Amino acid sequence: MSMTVKFEGSVMQVGNSLRVTIPQEIARHMGLERGDLVELWADNHSMVMEKKVLVYDAIWSFQEDILALRRNLSKSVKAHTSQPIGMPYHRYKGQLAIEKDKVVLKGEDVDSKEKADILFSLEEVKEACLGWDDTLRRRRDTRGIRPPLRILFQDGAELKILYMYAKKTESRLQVYGNENENILKTLQKTL
Repeated sequence: MSMTVKFEGSVMQVGNSLRVTIPQEIARHMGLERGDLVELWADNHSMVMEKKVLVYDAIWSFQEDILALRRNLSKSVKAHTSQPIGMPYHRYKGQLAIEKDKVVLKGEDVDSKEKADILFSLEEVKEACLGWDDTLRRRRDTRGIRPPLRILFQDGAELKILYMYAKKTESRLQVYGNENENILKTLQKTL
């Protein structure tokens, strides 16, 4: 249940813009920090502000998927010949959303076309980093120059490793992996 709280503020002139400060109580409640993006809606006499949810196009696989893909000759050839700007190993394709307290992946299995929805809270994330490892190896499994975003998270009693490459949703010209570093910085702010 949401609750509306009213605070008073003042409008200030800063350069050619008008600015309103956000009281600390509201910023804390919304999880806002310096540099966060917000979306605003307004009518003739009121305004609504919401923290912007970051959404990216993404491809991803789990550790066991990478091991299976490496054994598939056609998938291995395709992943190697599409690099350094193409599509690295991946089992799923869809969108990544980073919300205030969770990571949401919605997409489908690229082979079976079955729906694949993955959700985990940021509290379940044990580690997030950029880089290759013994499962997804730099020279042997990919010719790409962009390292995967690796997220280690708790799924019930099991620890899972997620390998992901993301790009902006607005650009068709961007390469998967271009946004990995920005996503890592966002995750690190919340971990």
